[in-house]
Amino acid sequence: MFTAAAWSNRVKAIILGLGLGLAFHTSGNWWKILIERVPECGQPNCVADFVTFYAEATLFWQHRQALYDLDEQLAYQKRIAPTERVLPFVYPPITAALMSPLALLPFSIAFLVMTLVNVLLLLESLRLLIRHLPLNRDQSSWLLLFALGNFGVHAVVFYGQTSAIVLYLLTRHMLAQRQSTDGQAGIWAGLLCVKPQYLSIPHLVLLLRGRWHALFVGVLVSMVLIVGTFLFVGVEASKQYFDLAQRMVSADDDWWNQWRSMHNLRALTIYWLPAPWQTYAWWAGIAAVLSVMAFLNLRRDGSTDGFAQTWILNILALLIVIPHLFTHDLTLLILPCALWLSLFKGAVPIPVGLGLVLLAGLPALNYVFPTIMAFALVFLFALSVKLSGAKLAR
Repeated sequence: MFTAAAWSNRVKAIILGLGLGLAFHTSGNWWKILIERVPECGQPNCVADFVTFYAEATLFWQHRQALYDLDEQLAYQKRIAPTERVLPFVYPPITAALMSPLALLPFSIAFLVMTLVNVLLLLESLRLLIRHLPLNRDQSSWLLLFALGNFGVHAVVFYGQTSAIVLYLLTRHMLAQRQSTDGQAGIWAGLLCVKPQYLSIPHLVLLLRGRWHALFVGVLVSMVLIVGTFLFVGVEASKQYFDLAQRMVSADDDWWNQWRSMHNLRALTIYWLPAPWQTYAWWAGIAAVLSVMAFLNLRRDGSTDGFAQTWILNILALLIVIPHLFTHDLTLLILPCALWLSLFKGAVPIPVGLGLVLLAGLPALNYVFPTIMAFALVFLFALSVKLSGAKLAR
């Protein structure tokens, strides 16, 4: 008879094989971008996001005042890849500054460097979570399998995206909060300004918990970096950025506003509700999620398990409410996964591990079952609310 541990090892071996097979399959995109500068795609004007990052990095050196000029963006992108439509860069200037060293390298070398940086940041984030939560060997193996099967991780590594940077910063911030090192918590929260949509929840949590020193440091760091780089690129470029950001949020266009590829409340409301009700439902949903999150943070349990449950809630709330949540952003699910695994004191039940791995691969079904991942995230948020509420009621 096989023991539970033996069955667990066999299941893990099968998942490992499937994860490696998935990595081999999706790596074709990475090779095509490296060699031909375009991903595997049957659509016209199919451009890798890294082309945009590389073009903006070059613009930052050569013509920073035109950083958000769409004609200039297109001109620089056409130097790199065959495209007739601009893929807008809507990150703040601090992100372009962060990417600017890549422009000193040829495109293929820069893409290789970005890949290595992403892999190292992912591995370091996993190492930090395993060490500081802390996770035992069984928990750690399930976390690594979740990361291997996570479509978001594959999108980051094989397309040259930036979500591994956010994962690392958010991991550092969360662990600093866990260790009550306010200065570090504030610094890591402030550095999330490289993708400003991720600033809100960490700073809101600091506010709710009365961590005034960390909150001050976080706001100061983010303001210095954001305002400083806006001043560096100039008034006209700054105005173009805000016009571009507004258009990106409001445009009803698949090229500009690819909501069908998103996994958040916004995608749910746009897909399932008629036009007059979409905006109202979206804002009402955001208000409800943030209100519940704020209430449970104020009523938080100070124990280790209480911290884990609260931060599962916080990360899921963050993913649900931000205006753009694409597959590469689902890399951040590594955080609630690690926290959930930390709640098991012994071996992780096989059904729980399988459930996490299935969640990792769920975005693959989004084109067949639209918004299925968004439904899953909302369900998981509701489940985390129920579990947190039940713990407080004891």
